[in-house]
Amino acid sequence: MTDEHHPEADPGTGEAAGTAAAVPGLPVGVELGPGVDLGGSTRSEVRRHEVRRGPADWGPSVVVKRFLPQQVGSRAAMGYTRELVGLGHLPGTPRLLARHDDSRTLVMEDLGEQLPTLADALLGTDPGAAWRHCLAWAAALGATVRPDPDLLVEVRGELGEAVIEDRDARRDLPRRGLIRLHEAAGLRTTAAACSEILDAVEWLEQDTRRHVLGPGDTCPDNAVLTPGGVRFIDLEGAGVRHVAYEAAYAAEPFSTCWCVFTPPSGLTDAMLGAFTAGAARRLPDLVDDPDWPRQVRAAAAIWVLSSTLWLMDGALEDRTFGGGAGQHGPAFRALLAARWGWVERECRTELPDVAAACGEARTWALRTWGAGTSSLALPGYPAWSARDEARRAVAGGD
Repeated sequence: MTDEHHPEADPGTGEAAGTAAAVPGLPVGVELGPGVDLGGSTRSEVRRHEVRRGPADWGPSVVVKRFLPQQVGSRAAMGYTRELVGLGHLPGTPRLLARHDDSRTLVMEDLGEQLPTLADALLGTDPGAAWRHCLAWAAALGATVRPDPDLLVEVRGELGEAVIEDRDARRDLPRRGLIRLHEAAGLRTTAAACSEILDAVEWLEQDTRRHVLGPGDTCPDNAVLTPGGVRFIDLEGAGVRHVAYEAAYAAEPFSTCWCVFTPPSGLTDAMLGAFTAGAARRLPDLVDDPDWPRQVRAAAAIWVLSSTLWLMDGALEDRTFGGGAGQHGPAFRALLAARWGWVERECRTELPDVAAACGEARTWALRTWGAGTSSLALPGYPAWSARDEARRAVAGGD
């Protein structure tokens, strides 16, 4: 999800044209021009800098990301460490060129100023291209995860306290999401659903053979469509977790993103298949394991309940997501209602109490929010909506 950007003073801000930027951590002899603001969030500042003098393989420009001070002990405070680990170990991410730990600054490869993202494709007008890019994204994500045991030992050491923080969050967030839902909607099945979802979390925690280093927040606007394939940026969510948490982004798509609409029929099945094929290069037992789809559904349910905690206040206020550069996402209410409906449909066999709780939540939403200013119907992605509208128009004219 996108945070509001609050820039702080930076050595490269406000410098006159022609003045070299004072970026900490640069190798001797490297000189960068003043930075161009690329946005960022309350957690970081991101700028593109011309390379005036430096190694040839750095290219004509680089991206500099400086992490802003955060409350000690907060998840955001671990963002620099997570991104450093992701850039250092995950394929398909920008090359890490320089770092400065004291100022929490990273200098990385610039993937290009004009390249589109998957969000651009989904919000565009070409349904065939959007479909292809979604499958390429899913396959690339599957190929990015790293299950190597020796590597996981190494990165757990590098992540330090972030490993414990992530493990605690996986247990805490879905439980708190159910409690928040109970406070708002008065669910009757809260206790049983809490017990069941915590059992699901523990099932994935104990299946250590499928724990991987993954990038985390692989939303469409963090997936750059380059001529050489999909590249992933913004690795503040990188960490070690069960691979099903990454796959859930394909099955119930884009678990923590603003760019979420109703996908066309068959797309998420194809995306999960592409993810599984990509991940099977290093985890070959996924393909024929009947437990794998169940694990993905469990992870998706965990994401849905966690996002319920994050999104409930916005839904009660009837807010709408906003992406970058004037892009608009769905209404909070429509997104939550759609996700609760997904869990109710897809998880009723293995997670019946969680499915029942989400069914109660959706019924409550329809009753309580149905007369609100925003529709509870989650619209389709623009890339397919124009085609579908044309088909309906033709059918209506016959």
